Amino acid sequence: MSDQERILITVRTYPTISKEYVETVCTGGINESGEWRRLYPVPLRYLEEDRQFRTYDIVRLKLRPGADGRPETRRPMLETVEIEDHLKHWQSRCDWVNPTIHSSLAEMKEKGRTLAPVAVREVLEFTAEPCDPEWTPEQKDILKQELMFDRLALEKIPYNFRVRWIDQDGDENNSLIIAWELRETWRQYRRQYPDPIPKMREK
Repeated sequence: MSDQERILITVRTYPTISKEYVETVCTGGINESGEWRRLYPVPLRYLEEDRQFRTYDIVRLKLRPGADGRPETRRPMLETVEIEDHLKHWQSRCDWVNPTIHSSLAEMKEKGRTLAPVAVREVLEFTAEPCDPEWTPEQKDILKQELMFDRLALEKIPYNFRVRWIDQDGDENNSLIIAWELRETWRQYRRQYPDPIPKMREK
């Protein structure tokens, strides 16, 4: 059984390596009823070009129930993806998102949510923690399949990026940020600056 929904894509993670899909992107978005959706799996770079959506695209697609037990998770039927529009202006994006914002992570969890926007009172710190710059041997074996699909090899980002912040209820949080855009910023800034981290922190 599947349901068709119209969803504003708000979050895409940097690809992770998958035995079954080579690589996949965990995607978050909100439908017209104000319900959040976690779309998984999405092997984004392996979709047909006209189905490779961006953040803040509005897409129409069919969804099946997810298998991980979380209420927002849905399995997308990728062959049904249609990109209808792209929201360029922040106000248009906020019209979708703002009615669903929670004041804190605690409130979000109390309501039984595992995916939702949380209001930020203050950003305290951005950190980049060095991690292993190389894929594991098992991951490298999986990535060899990319050559069969004529895809550029997935680059290992040698940092874990975190933001320490305070929500509207005054609680402090330290969140791992795996958004596609943040990691692509590192890749871009690395070509422009001797040390990209201070520039990322500034931005």
